[in-house]
Amino acid sequence: MKQINPDNPADHRWVAVSRDLEKLGYTFGAIVCIEGVSREFDGDWTVQDRMNKRFTKRIDFLVNVGTMGKWTNIKIELNE
Repeated sequence: MKQINPDNPADHRWVAVSRDLEKLGYTFGAIVCIEGVSREFDGDWTVQDRMNKRFTKRIDFLVNVGTMGKWTNIKIELNE
């Protein structure tokens, strides 16, 4: 039951993952390192949500209003 800061949601650095990634260890609370997106989005993020079951092989960044994009060929690793 996390609370999102409505003034700056991106400050949390949270992601949602598709359910197929959960079996690979991308579960609630897991820290993931993302590279190849942009300076703003590269770095460590925490898994805090899961996506609808219709989505596969996806992550969704929690970002501020007006920020959007679609990227391919990014590198995602679990920080253990």
